[in-house]
Amino acid sequence: MTASQSVTTVHRRSGRLAIHGGTPVRPAERGWPQWPQPTAQSSSNVEAVLRSGRWAITSPGTSPLFERRFASDFAGYLNARHCVPVDHGSSALLIALESLRLDHGDVVLVPALTWVASASAVLRAGLVPVLVDVRADTGCIDPASIDLDVSFRAVIAVHWAAAMANIPAMEKVLEPRGIPIIEDAAQAHGAQWLGRSAGTLGRLGCFSMQHSKVLTGGEGGAVVTDDDELAPVLEELRADSRRYARAGETSKLGLVTSASIMGANLCMSEWSAAVLCAQLELLDAQHETRRRNYALLNELLADVPGMRLLRPPAEQNRMSVYELPFIFDSLPEGVTTDRVAEAMTAELGTHFYVPREPLGRSPFLQPWTKPTIKPLAERFMELNRDRSHPNAEKLARSAVLTHHSTLLGGEEDMADVADAVVKVVNGLSDERWDRRR
Repeated sequence: MTASQSVTTVHRRSGRLAIHGGTPVRPAERGWPQWPQPTAQSSSNVEAVLRSGRWAITSPGTSPLFERRFASDFAGYLNARHCVPVDHGSSALLIALESLRLDHGDVVLVPALTWVASASAVLRAGLVPVLVDVRADTGCIDPASIDLDVSFRAVIAVHWAAAMANIPAMEKVLEPRGIPIIEDAAQAHGAQWLGRSAGTLGRLGCFSMQHSKVLTGGEGGAVVTDDDELAPVLEELRADSRRYARAGETSKLGLVTSASIMGANLCMSEWSAAVLCAQLELLDAQHETRRRNYALLNELLADVPGMRLLRPPAEQNRMSVYELPFIFDSLPEGVTTDRVAEAMTAELGTHFYVPREPLGRSPFLQPWTKPTIKPLAERFMELNRDRSHPNAEKLARSAVLTHHSTLLGGEEDMADVADAVVKVVNGLSDERWDRRR
């Protein structure tokens, strides 16, 4: 580092915070990487759909379906035997649960720190979510989270932000009891645990391809499994009791009415599939950029007191960073992470935010507001009334997040992030903080 660079860095790390009227670390004219990042292939694929005459899996025609191509490509990417695309990640969770043929009102364990769909899909399937705590260091459930005093029939394990849940350790506890694990890998496309991809460690793996995800088609989802018996059931559940035609079977739609279980129309559109086929080709290069920048930030921020980056377990040999969590272990009294996130946003001109409330007090999880599921809602309230989730609450109070697109920048961008963190940490004792916020 040159003398002029050193002076500039010291200047950017000191002085009045931008939320107090100071000069931001990053000039407003310097933008951040766009998200999503479409390619020329994305455009040509969509054009191909437009002119193919087949805009959905349920449309007749002879043109190859991008939906089928994406199913094959994504299964190959994960080294999974089967992939069943759907319209949304919530639908992926729904049909994964339904494929297990559990009884109405059975209990499913769900981590308290996750997006509401992980729990609301349980209710949509006619089941009851019981919320369990997460590890304080990763935000994921593990064997210690599993309450064996509760009579449950399945577990949804969410890979959170940048960390994976320890599925193999949970399998050792649950497999002898015949309890399946569904991986909610909506935030973990391409992450690996000792060389095995997220989504392939449990019996079923569920993905979201919503706009913000690291692999996106605008909307979309998928279920993957190595179970040859579950795969056709999943196909029926998302296509009104129809599955893909097999060798020797003929159908104008490419679907046959096998009807072993009643399904619904939850199919992925050809538009989403066409975009996803192109975007999947970029994913590994984007992962490498994020991984490199995550490591650089770890280095730049190693000596900052009272703040750390979330560190995935040692067995996680490959990261998929959906959100980058900065953990503030000891904020001054009256200073909240909401205010820290506001300060970081003001310094850098890109969005920093706090995690959603743990599901036990989330405004999104209120099943009692839907009369059609009243018995399930009553059971949900009964089973969760006296449960606490201290680790989930602590992470929700101490983490500040930014979207993975922030990590698609270069070294200078990461230097800006590091400078902003140091500046904000140094300014936490400033009397100008509004401590009522």
